Amino acid sequence: MATGLAAALSGCTLANAITPPIESQLYPTITEARGSDATIEIPSWVPDDASLIRIKENTETGAKIMQFGDPAPEPIGGTCDPSIIDNAPPMQDTWWPQNLPVQEATCQDGWHIVFLYGSQYFAWTP
Repeated sequence: MATGLAAALSGCTLANAITPPIESQLYPTITEARGSDATIEIPSWVPDDASLIRIKENTETGAKIMQFGDPAPEPIGGTCDPSIIDNAPPMQDTWWPQNLPVQEATCQDGWHIVFLYGSQYFAWTP
C-alpha cells in the first residue's frame, strides 16, 4: 500500500499539488504587459490603450483567460468557426464572470473574445 501511495504522490501529480501550473499577472497598462519584465505574453490584438490587464495561464496546457479595460472600445475579432463557438473558458478566477455569454464571442488568433460590463473585455484560449 505504501508503494502505491508513493507512486500516486510522485512526479507531476505531487508537483502540481504543491505548485499548480498556473501563473497570473496584473499589468496596469499595455506598456507593462509588453515590457521586458512581462511573464505572460499578451496577444497583439489587445488595443494600445488597454488598461488593468489581468491574465491567467495554465503553463502546462497554454490555456489562458484575460480581462482588460478599454476607454474607447471598438469591436475586436470576427466570426468564430462554428465548431469552436461553444468552447467554454478553461478556468475561473474571482475576477472572471460566472455567466459569460460564450455564444456572443468573436474570435481572433485562437482567442475567444466577449465585450461586456461597460468597457471590459473578457477573452480566453481553450
